[in-house]
Amino acid sequence: MTATPAHPLHLERPAFWTEASDPEAWFRALAVFAAAQGTPWTGTPRAVADRCLAGVISRRGAVGLFGVFQREGRALLPGVGLIACDPDGRWDLTGEAHTLLRHWQDESARGLELLSAYLVRESPWLRLLLLRLQQSDWELMHWSGVRSGRAGLKAGTSLRLRRHVEPKAWFDGLEQPTSARWLARTRCDALTYDPDVLTRKTGKDDLSLTPLTAPLHLLESVGWLSRTGHVTLPSQLAADLAGKSTPAQILTDITTGHADMSGFVAAEPVLRELLAAYGVSPGDDVFARWMDALVDHAMTKGALELLDAQPGQARHGRGLHADPSRKLVRWIIHTEFNDAFQTAWAALETKRELSR
Repeated sequence: MTATPAHPLHLERPAFWTEASDPEAWFRALAVFAAAQGTPWTGTPRAVADRCLAGVISRRGAVGLFGVFQREGRALLPGVGLIACDPDGRWDLTGEAHTLLRHWQDESARGLELLSAYLVRESPWLRLLLLRLQQSDWELMHWSGVRSGRAGLKAGTSLRLRRHVEPKAWFDGLEQPTSARWLARTRCDALTYDPDVLTRKTGKDDLSLTPLTAPLHLLESVGWLSRTGHVTLPSQLAADLAGKSTPAQILTDITTGHADMSGFVAAEPVLRELLAAYGVSPGDDVFARWMDALVDHAMTKGALELLDAQPGQARHGRGLHADPSRKLVRWIIHTEFNDAFQTAWAALETKRELSR
């Protein structure tokens, strides 16, 4: 972790559904939240969970659904962002949460598979575990016993930590691979823990890797983790985790994930996420220059097919070429987009600007 970051994103301890073999608890909670959409939920994730989800899911499990919020001047990430906070402090389901919920209600198995993919892309904690396993820094031991017991994953026994043993070192060298999208969304330039995470008493909301038992159960249920503990992700997710997805694939996945019921996405946020997947979070002026260059070249070459555009709200950012009537877009990304992306890279210019 960075010791004294200028604008850090503060990470909470991992939080998922508390009954490891019951990922559908999250879907049931999302369904209840969706049914209460008329209520302007405000406050901390814990407070909102207590008011809206009590009796549906434990507070600990509910907190994992929430995205970034501000507390005491800090940007804090408690979960995976299926419930997001708008600029006015109101919490609501994201477009992707609605999509996941709809698929689960139509066919539960499909919903669980899509949730698995979402977590691999969006959970810094799950990405940390998968990357450490991939690099043989950590080793999953006796998974067959863990999956059938109630103790859960335990660092030092069922999860052997060969390197990066201490909690303060878990994310060392992996801040961008685990969290680039979140850093870009929040305009933060480093990752750290929320100050009280490392000081909590053992056994009382202390920092532990045990909650990761839940997403591992989910990965096994969709066939991406064997009973012996071997992870085999679908090729696109494996490429995303390794940072090897093509720009066209990444933008297509981001677009699919954030599209509303009519297929529209906010152009600026999804293009910022595209850059974040490559570890780049430029300032506003540099980003605008890059966005215009990319859209110009991609549309000229037919690599980005714009089907429709609509005006949006302030939170949707700038529209195509700063046109407020084209903030929300419905587009198709073709493979030629990869070339357009490389061409537009020059608009980012200096390393100083890339890291702003």
